[in-house]
Amino acid sequence: MSDQPSATATTETNLPISPDTRLAASDHGIFKMEPSEALKLLSANVELLVRITGDVPPTPPPKSPTVPHMKGMQAEKENIARTHSEKSLIRMRQQAELEAKRLEAKHSSTAISHPDTLQSQCQNSSETVDGVQLKQSSTPMSPPGTHAPYIVVGADSQPINLQHGAITRKFYSKNEPPISINQYLMRLHQFCPMSTAVYLATSLYIHRLAVEERAIPVTRRNAHRLVLAGLRVAMKALEDLSYPHSKMAKVGGVSEAELARLEISFCFLAGFELVVGVERLQQHYESLKVVTSRQTIDDLEVPTLRLTRKPREQVQSAG
Repeated sequence: MSDQPSATATTETNLPISPDTRLAASDHGIFKMEPSEALKLLSANVELLVRITGDVPPTPPPKSPTVPHMKGMQAEKENIARTHSEKSLIRMRQQAELEAKRLEAKHSSTAISHPDTLQSQCQNSSETVDGVQLKQSSTPMSPPGTHAPYIVVGADSQPINLQHGAITRKFYSKNEPPISINQYLMRLHQFCPMSTAVYLATSLYIHRLAVEERAIPVTRRNAHRLVLAGLRVAMKALEDLSYPHSKMAKVGGVSEAELARLEISFCFLAGFELVVGVERLQQHYESLKVVTSRQTIDDLEVPTLRLTRKPREQVQSAG
């Protein structure tokens, strides 16, 4: 695949994306918006989520080993509403069991009410076919089998929260990255420039996961990988062309295998609901304009979430 960006991507490389930059979105809409402006809105959204959330550690791994592969990771987090929640394996299995019981009851009632019919069927089965005597079966015929759904082994063996925690832990780094979100996005845009729709869609993905569905908190330790995975997924979902996997991994500072795991994990977190319409992007753009117009990023200091002692405990310890 060629290293050329999409037709709507920009080639600007020198973007002064700094926290003290005043983000003022114009009113011309998303169709005439420059990718650099959308990149600033994405950076502002992620920075705001990080400052509101604070330093939240990831879910600790369970004592028992988890599934080392991606099988069964389509299980959703508890209390998250999905559009395709009707397709449940448990519901399909229950329907299959009810259908099997209904057919078995019908077969047994037929055998009790019409014993002569079954006897005549057994006598007819002992007839000859082309001169060959058929052997009569000593056991009664079993009812016809039903079509049971395929159940993946191990998919329901673990609680939902354990499967969800295994996905979210892939985005956390052991230490806080030395580069800020603004600098990281500027590096990605310098070597892999993307379109306005990709930047806005990535901002929408992360906002939906962190605020609307509360699937994962955005912190300093996972924001960089969330942004990288979101940009990669949005480019594949919305653009005709995308950068090679090796180049995107090199620019993002991860290995190719790690980028693949991040991309797959992001798709499972988003429930594979990646196609975003124009109206949804416009609504998200309007909400970002409200945030930037109130100078939330530059002037308002949002307190971080910290666990401190109560005043009474401090007095007792001092005494």
